[in-house]
This record gives sequence, C-alpha cells and structure tokens, in this order.
Amino acid sequence: MINKRFNEELQMQIEGTLPAGHVYQLGRPGEILRSAGIPDLDIELNATMLKEKSDPNYKNPHPFNLSDIRGLPKAIQYPIMVFDSKTRVDCKVILTELKSGGVNFVVAMEVYHKRGANKSVVEINSIRSLYPKDQINDIFVWSNDGLLRYVNKEKASAFVSQRRSQFPPKWSRNAEAQMLNIINKFKNPSTEKKL
Repeated sequence: MINKRFNEELQMQIEGTLPAGHVYQLGRPGEILRSAGIPDLDIELNATMLKEKSDPNYKNPHPFNLSDIRGLPKAIQYPIMVFDSKTRVDCKVILTELKSGGVNFVVAMEVYHKRGANKSVVEINSIRSLYPKDQINDIFVWSNDGLLRYVNKEKASAFVSQRRSQFPPKWSRNAEAQMLNIINKFKNPSTEKKL
C-alpha cells in the first residue's frame, strides 16, 4: 500500500501536479532496517529535495529521472547493504536494487531527525539524499572500514560481480575477492524483536 501510494504521488511530481511542500511518507523501518540501527520512526522524503537531487544542474550532479525511483519504499526495506555514514554519526547509507542507467541508487537517511518547532517537534528518519552511486570503490572502502551494518549476501555478491570492472586499476587485482570475502564473513545482526 505504501509503495503504491508513493508511486502514485511520484507520478504526480513527474507530471507537475504534486502540491508544493509535499513530503512523501515511506512507512516505518522493517526488521532489516531496524537490525541495522535505523530506529522505528516514520521515514520521510521531501519532494523539494528530490527535485533538487535529480536536477542535472545540482551542485554535485548525479542526475536521474524521477521515474527511476519507482518502488523506493520497498527498495529501502529490502536493501543490498546498509552502512553507517563515514561522515555523519546520525546517518545510514542504504544501497538499493533501484538503478539509473545501470547504476544502483544509494539513500542517505538521517536517523532521529527533528522536524517541526517548539512543542510540535517530531523525530523521524529523514531521507536527506539519494542518487545513483557510480563509484564502487566507496562501497569497498565503507565495507573495509567496518561501516557495514547489514548485507544481503546473495544480492551483494551479484552487485560486486556485476561491477568488478569498476574497481580502480591502482587497487590490487583481488579487490573483488576481498570485497566478496567481507560480504561472506559478515554476520548480520539479529532481526528478531528484542523484549
């Protein structure tokens, strides 16, 4: 239901009929996201930010078509990998199966984000950025630096194998093997509810 509503609202944004100031509601994190450290709070995405990030003239251009993110709520609930952010302690980075031009999207989510003012402050999980991640070396570095919090081993192994030609030439020839080793040895946190 959430995925269907998101897709309908996204189509409105594509057509230019979405009300100004719209905020997408993407539900709450499922067991996988919670096990990776994302709190059980509503997940929101500001339509204005989405428009900016997809614009080819954005300051850090990773342009994409808005239609590329159809199914985003489901894609973040069943990710390839989830990482702690390398630069912010209050953010998680989610590698999804959604693609633009054959390149997977990552979603940067700020956890415990405070929305509102004074007495109406509400804590949410706020998607602060999303874009096609064209540099697989960052994924390798994040994994190697111990930032990995969840991995779907089957999806991640396929992702690495499909992107093997994108490892920088200066890296050792066995970068793919090292990455696959990290994936295979990683022990996912429990997805069971804690009492």
